[in-house]
Amino acid sequence: MNNKRFVYGIIAFFAIQICTTAYSTVPPQPGGTNVNKQWVEQFLNVAKQKAPKGSIVKVAVIDDGFRLTHKAIKDYLWVNEKEIFGNHKDDDMNGYIDDVSGFDVSDGDHDVSIPLGKEAAYYHGTYVAGIITSLFEASYGTNAHNHLKIIPIKVLSDRARNTYLADGYKGIRYACEMGADIICCAWSGGAASEEDKAVINKAIQNGTIIVASAGNFASVKAEYPSAYPGVISVAAIDSCMKKNYRSNFGERVDISAPGVSVYGGYPQADNSYIFDDGTSPAAAVVTGVMAILKASAPKASAMELREALFNTATPIEHQNLSHSGKLGAGKPHVANALAYLANPGERHQYFDPLRPEGKIIYKKGKSKSRWEINPNGSYKGIVLYPASTRYKGDIELYSCDSLVFSGTIGNLAKGCRIPGNRFGIAMKTKQSHSRTIELNYSMQTIDSTTLYCSETQEIIADEGILTDNSGMDNYANNCSCKWLVKVPQGKRIQIEFEEIDTQPNIDFIWIFDGQATLQENLIAKFSGINTPPVITSTTNQILLWFVTDDNTTGKGWRMRFKAL
Repeated sequence: MNNKRFVYGIIAFFAIQICTTAYSTVPPQPGGTNVNKQWVEQFLNVAKQKAPKGSIVKVAVIDDGFRLTHKAIKDYLWVNEKEIFGNHKDDDMNGYIDDVSGFDVSDGDHDVSIPLGKEAAYYHGTYVAGIITSLFEASYGTNAHNHLKIIPIKVLSDRARNTYLADGYKGIRYACEMGADIICCAWSGGAASEEDKAVINKAIQNGTIIVASAGNFASVKAEYPSAYPGVISVAAIDSCMKKNYRSNFGERVDISAPGVSVYGGYPQADNSYIFDDGTSPAAAVVTGVMAILKASAPKASAMELREALFNTATPIEHQNLSHSGKLGAGKPHVANALAYLANPGERHQYFDPLRPEGKIIYKKGKSKSRWEINPNGSYKGIVLYPASTRYKGDIELYSCDSLVFSGTIGNLAKGCRIPGNRFGIAMKTKQSHSRTIELNYSMQTIDSTTLYCSETQEIIADEGILTDNSGMDNYANNCSCKWLVKVPQGKRIQIEFEEIDTQPNIDFIWIFDGQATLQENLIAKFSGINTPPVITSTTNQILLWFVTDDNTTGKGWRMRFKAL
């Protein structure tokens, strides 16, 4: 077996099963009676309220198909009143025939229902739409269907061989043409063409809110369409605010939402429900939250609604230290977001020093004039910039206790980067400041995959000590580091572990004779907490390869080597 094939085999050993959409790869679980089906509403602080009279939010769900008679959907269906169903004419001249309740852009017809007998494969659209309506109903009660309308858009052909949503961007275009306020893309993966990106960009510029899954690939990136700037990129967390092990993460992620055991409709029957996991339900949850906010403040712009979501989010870094700054602003807090929209003059109160990104609002004579930003975790620094270049007044910026900037706010127009983990901001209040000043900030994250080691380190010595380099801290997730040890020709190398603490059967130390990761060169591989036996090479060189996954980490390892 050659080196490339062996490396691929190792990667496959650690990899999870994935698909090109953000669908869960774990079979959905039937809804039971002993599980708290409403935990998501409680987790997000959703409370009953009244929607403004006449307020109607249109949410487009772009997915594989829908059971339109399902009890979670049927009362919420959008109706195109300009179209006459069944006359096979494009009555409203929009380019789509008989699109009374959505459209199947893959098959080019009005039938968005699931092909008979394919309910198990085409379950996703019903599930996602059911999450959105259930969350909305938890806020607006029995009259919720009067304020929310779902536009079902099918982007998977009845004849498809797999569940890859190849026509998702066509669905976005149709949603915009139908005037959707919010578009839910509970899927991700694959490349986006320039034409696809243009579709997203046009929607955002028109004031449409797009919510999308970051992806279920356990990688440090957001997949398209969530990777596109301006799209709300959603990661998945559980009820303890810990990142779901399959969820993507990274600086591009905007917000994290429940993505474990989330209850939603299932198309097997009109009253069938399931629990499912992944960034798909997380994106559906955030879509439901945005619909609640839009219904409460129908005149609010897309930017105001986004800021209400982000600037009131609850930080979750204390539960995700190895993903600091890579899970967005935190988890939504619906009650606070509604209050943020309802009381513009009080928005300065929602600053949280532990939030890794957000906005600081200074209100002359009303708010405080000094702030400390100190989120949990480790960071390279912070980027700070004013929302306007016309602000008047002076400002001071501190890194820990050291002054790093003192001058007019206008000088920060292009942004200012401050290194470190803790930051102080102070307005010079004796000067003439603008009445309201808004400062946006975001943390610069550390690439934990190279936090303690990277590439290949070469050690030439007769003896010495090797460690994973994490010291008193746990080693990093997603690392792949190598140590090449060489002793004089004619000698062999003895290795004796002094300590080891890695995730058992997941995070391994591979030991090879020579310089290559060939299967025939493999001497041993170790993980867990039991001290390995003393081993000896057959040549004067050994290669150690430390590979970790995206889940649990440990204290690492320490070993002693010497030439024999």
